[in-house]
Amino acid sequence: MEGGRRHKCHGCNRSYSVLVGTIFQATKLPLQKWFLAIGLMSDAKKGISSLQLSRHLDINKDTAWSLQRRIRSAMRQPEGLLTGLIEVDETYVGGKASNMSLADRKRKVVDPTGMRHMETVLGMCEHRGQVVLQVIEKACQVVINPVLQANIDSKSILVTDGSGSYRGIERHFRQHVAISHRKKQHSRNGFSMSTIEGFWAMVKRAVTGTYHHLSSKYLQEYLNEIAFKFNQRWNKDKFGLVLTNLLVRTFPFSG
Repeated sequence: MEGGRRHKCHGCNRSYSVLVGTIFQATKLPLQKWFLAIGLMSDAKKGISSLQLSRHLDINKDTAWSLQRRIRSAMRQPEGLLTGLIEVDETYVGGKASNMSLADRKRKVVDPTGMRHMETVLGMCEHRGQVVLQVIEKACQVVINPVLQANIDSKSILVTDGSGSYRGIERHFRQHVAISHRKKQHSRNGFSMSTIEGFWAMVKRAVTGTYHHLSSKYLQEYLNEIAFKFNQRWNKDKFGLVLTNLLVRTFPFSG
């Protein structure tokens, strides 16, 4: 080591920091603030806003927001396919159409359901297991089916509502159980959607109670964070997991 802080490469005779190749490379923030930010984000069940984080770390809001994006890059959703009994449902995230900019209103024309101006999120949740979230263009069969096949094992049993968006999925999976909310069904043959519906309540609390306004450009990053915390709900060392991911894994990131 050189000066107790840097290493020296005997091949090129250059010195380098132990942070080279990690997300902390060339950071101007003290590592203590990084660690505090990781701890605060990992422990906040409903998330922490960039304004609140900036107050805790005594940094400006933009720096806090950039810090959060980098930490979220380590909060990726589970690798591999979901298996077993899978509850599938979609929800909508966004505000009132009247609050949107003119450009956004032109891009997302409001339809009679009042949902077209909002972002559609598909949720796939193992019964008492892990959840995977994905922003999709719209809730329709041609969009949803490929996403389900890419994330769920074909031997799984899928439980959905009675929406026509899920028609035909029984051809790709072991079984499909449709629960008709229009017929006031809350369960069918012992199957229900209580896990994913309870999870959506947590998502809405995070969106409306903490983040307030989410840009569609960054929505998937916020969803990854929410899903990560749910999936690691029994892990007492979420801080260690996030820190390990930041140190040893390479994530694509663009500011």
